Amino acid sequence: MKILLLLHPIIQLSAILLAYYAGYLGLQRTRSLHFGHRVLFQRKRHAATGAVALVVLMCGYFGGLILASAMPPGHEGGEIHEIVGTILLPLFVIGGTTGYYLYSIPKKNKTLAIIHGLNNLVILILLLVQIFSGWHILKEHVLGG
Repeated sequence: MKILLLLHPIIQLSAILLAYYAGYLGLQRTRSLHFGHRVLFQRKRHAATGAVALVVLMCGYFGGLILASAMPPGHEGGEIHEIVGTILLPLFVIGGTTGYYLYSIPKKNKTLAIIHGLNNLVILILLLVQIFSGWHILKEHVLGG
């Protein structure tokens, strides 16, 4: 069981780093589309890294539910992690859906691009909460305090 409790944060942290890279690539698009800067937007790389990150993070949510159900009753520290994970789930769907639409129909759609970008910015902020709350769980329940 401990190996599964270790795999979850390792895989999720990898996906979070990938999500931040996709966010960096998306920022280049924001700079060109909304601020008039001439920068290279690596569209395919942004879409691929974002899609992989969102899928892995979504799978991690369900994996986390399974791991939480296997934890002993009365374990502390997981409430915030579970609540934020539940908030993130629909945001992952929105990010993936809007991203797929923007990628499939590449015309300039500023409104949808803003929704996509703000949604994914919220995801990146909430993922920081997940890192810190997950670290607490890992430290207390897996690594032994």
